[in-house]
Amino acid sequence: MSSESFGILSDISSYFRPFIQNVLQELKLGLCKTKVDLEKIPGGFDGADTQFRLVLPYCSKKLKWEVIFDAATPWFAPDFRFDDESFLSSVDEDLLEEKLGSLAKWNENDPEALSKVISELVTLYRNHQIKKLSEDESSRAYFEYTALLGDALTSESDIEVWVGGHVVEFLIKLNIDVTRLPELYNDGIDENPGIDTALLLVRYPNSTNAELILSPLLTKSLGNITLPLMHQSGVLMDYVPMVTELLNNKIHDILKAEKFKRELLVQFIVKYEGAVLEHDSNCAAFLFETHNFHWILHIEVGENFPENLPVLTLRSVYHCDKGKPKSKILPSCPYNSFEEYISQQVEIFKNECIGTPATNQLVNIDN
Repeated sequence: MSSESFGILSDISSYFRPFIQNVLQELKLGLCKTKVDLEKIPGGFDGADTQFRLVLPYCSKKLKWEVIFDAATPWFAPDFRFDDESFLSSVDEDLLEEKLGSLAKWNENDPEALSKVISELVTLYRNHQIKKLSEDESSRAYFEYTALLGDALTSESDIEVWVGGHVVEFLIKLNIDVTRLPELYNDGIDENPGIDTALLLVRYPNSTNAELILSPLLTKSLGNITLPLMHQSGVLMDYVPMVTELLNNKIHDILKAEKFKRELLVQFIVKYEGAVLEHDSNCAAFLFETHNFHWILHIEVGENFPENLPVLTLRSVYHCDKGKPKSKILPSCPYNSFEEYISQQVEIFKNECIGTPATNQLVNIDN
């Protein structure tokens, strides 16, 4: 929760505060699964303790819906004011009972009551946008939407629709397999909304400017992705599977490279078990002695492996350069001649160190 939202929340009556806290902390909406934000209603200072504005993610938009409680009857459900005047402009009792059950049966003792109502309202809003889209069945956007739903990989729940004056937006969830990625890329991501989410944002009539929206996990693991060009004559029912396959192939390559990397490190760790100083999933360090010359081999395997070969560094145990252990980064070498290459490089490195004053610091290795 942002400091601004916390300040607004503190001004709201303590009777209604639990509802809003649950919305801000627990409710995640839209295909992005982004948290809801809170704003003050401009000019509504007299009712600041009972009125506020929720900022809700939808497509590429931020819906701004005002929530108004009544301090005189705090056990009643709140009223709503929407930024789209056409949304719920006429509501009958049957719709209220069927589609907004949490509002019709408002429970003032349930902290999740407002979150449930907002979730139901967003579902109704999505249906409202689809209805607006279907009002022009001859449009390109309507054709694309109905054709895409004919694809077994895409369902109605995978698409958010927004219809503006001259623009139609589709936010489409791509069916990708990320079941093993959290094993590799969960470090350093405290909040990762929509861990499995890859979304495609397409606007009509200018559909050639498609945008790829990735969750933090996928952004970190996949890096920069260049989308294939979507021609003006192309259709979503072909383009969405193409992008989906591109991402799944990228994930497959990452997992394959990770497996290769781990097998490479394990190979060295097992072979030189008695010389291991430290190791993790990306690097390992070994202590060796060659003709009374003690040296450390550090192997670092980067994220772009195997395109980029491992970085090999030699360090002398005794010899220093400007107060630091003398070291040398080696040119990369093929795996099939690794040991021969290292032996040659160690001999060269040893001769380079002979002219450097040696200090008896071997005892410090275990400190």
